[in-house]
Amino acid sequence: MPHYIILVLDTWILCGIVAFMFIREIQKKNPNSSKVFISHRLIESVRTPRGPRQRVVINLGQLDIPKENWKELANRIEDLLRGYESSTVPISVEIEALARHHTKQILRKQRSEKKETHVLENEQDFRNVDINAVSSSDGKSVGPEHAGLEAMKALGFFDLFRQLGFTDDESNLATLQIVGRLVHPGSERELRRYAKEQSALDELLGCNFSSSVGHNMLYHNSDLLFKHKETIERFLRMRSREIFSLGETIILYDLTNTYFSGGATEYKKAKRGRSKQKRSDRPLVTLGLVLDERGFIKCSRIFDGNVGEPLTLVDMINDIHSQVSRETPPLLVTKPTIVMDAGIASEDNLALIKENGFSYIVVSRSKPEQIGNGSFEQIKEGIKIKEMRIGNETYLHCISDGKMKKEQALVNKARDAMKEEIEYLSEGLNIKRRLKSYPKVLERIGRLRQHYSRVSKGFAIDVKEQKGKAVTITWSFDPSKLGKPYDGSYFIRTDRMDLSKNEIWSLYIMLTSVEDAFRCLKGELGLRPIHHSKSDRIEGHLFISILAYHLLNYIRQHLRKAGINHRWDTVRSLLQTHIALSTHLPTADGQMVHLRYCSIPTPRQVEVYSALKITSTPLKRTKVEM
Repeated sequence: MPHYIILVLDTWILCGIVAFMFIREIQKKNPNSSKVFISHRLIESVRTPRGPRQRVVINLGQLDIPKENWKELANRIEDLLRGYESSTVPISVEIEALARHHTKQILRKQRSEKKETHVLENEQDFRNVDINAVSSSDGKSVGPEHAGLEAMKALGFFDLFRQLGFTDDESNLATLQIVGRLVHPGSERELRRYAKEQSALDELLGCNFSSSVGHNMLYHNSDLLFKHKETIERFLRMRSREIFSLGETIILYDLTNTYFSGGATEYKKAKRGRSKQKRSDRPLVTLGLVLDERGFIKCSRIFDGNVGEPLTLVDMINDIHSQVSRETPPLLVTKPTIVMDAGIASEDNLALIKENGFSYIVVSRSKPEQIGNGSFEQIKEGIKIKEMRIGNETYLHCISDGKMKKEQALVNKARDAMKEEIEYLSEGLNIKRRLKSYPKVLERIGRLRQHYSRVSKGFAIDVKEQKGKAVTITWSFDPSKLGKPYDGSYFIRTDRMDLSKNEIWSLYIMLTSVEDAFRCLKGELGLRPIHHSKSDRIEGHLFISILAYHLLNYIRQHLRKAGINHRWDTVRSLLQTHIALSTHLPTADGQMVHLRYCSIPTPRQVEVYSALKITSTPLKRTKVEM
């Protein structure tokens, strides 16, 4: 210990002011039962000229450590408050962890009680400090949380929460759930850990998540958000339209499904069906989204896991149109144009769309009977198109170099894998204990054709039989027999005769907004898998992911406008190194100065903040002297 600090402590003793800490057990009995409630408090005893005085520093809850370790814990907390990061005596891992946890609680309590002072810009405060005893602690992520919180403010979430009658605690918990899903998607248990140990979101909000976040509170808040689903979606639809001047003349629609980690037996919509994640072993639930051309979600609906895509289309489109047509200002067209992929573009669905007065731009499920002999025109590098008028529709025959390379790569991979399986089967005919039975070999080949259906038509396989056993297997592969050329071709059809071929293709490409939305929801925002089993929990989980997507798309629109085209995973990773931390400075006059501040943002972090038009200093520097 530095010599000058010993002199200062001696001065305290001479003045008759000595402080030390200890732990006291408090027992309270319920008057209506015999149950006794036990809690522990950290007490500070101070000797003053007027005699000894005691005050409660913090409530420790109920300690699970033996009584003989109480003084050790109190002493370690006292040392940490004085800035001694290393203990001068051996101490257990459990005591050290408890001491550090409660020290953070004490410092946060000091800040919440306004015993801190804000450090003004360019303010100077010179002290004599023991630089060998300076330490930093309580580093927490502030960058991604700052971006998410400011997006919530810009989209008007907090005004909406007040209109819906949310209390401050409910509003703060909703913010934790939505921003938490954006920044750190996970279970409620993981969200609690993130809120308490990893994130500075509560400091940005001016609250404290360290002791006020429980599972039941999170579940209640999830139910509360889903209860107001239609109001919230309508508010966000109008707000995003106002911010980004959205026309809503184009509507994009698609479905995706996600699977459950358990059986979800209590949820009626959990059904087995065709899983887009190849998880047919689990029950599924289907999410339908209607988006505009900028990727903003207009409305969402949850369907049974085995629902067919065509069956949901008209109900969803009419639902969204009936809602937006009542809003002010109204839509610029009587009915918008629907853009959708081949999975939903059945002939029956197209007939229903026309009956309801909508226009459509879709991927054709089949090749037109008459393609024509016109020439292709390159409209973009790697993209060629040819326009055809057939009846009251316009068709575009499109050839994409990128699609061709992807298709051929898939074909080559499947071809090589099937060839390897056949070679293994053939080699086994001459190896002991390997498959030789002629019927079994044919059965195995049948399974291979089923598994590699993409390329099985190209394989000619001949098996010679002798006395019930396969003796030779020969094969050849002819790519011309695959049934389709895999040359990157696809056909777009529309009833919009007023559009040029370039405009039709550009509108179809907007479907990538839907694909990107689902990719973000399922990957970056933790939509899958679902660990809940109760219907309220499940639908609340899905809705919170959708609300987090609103923040993500708001952020992405501003970043793209500034020429930053990173995925959210990249932006989130880039911002995570911007942290809030505490630095503890022992001074020559025996005091400990605790500073709370943000690290200096990197140039790339400043670039992101600038694109979002938000400050690069999320938290003001504060100072607590003890």
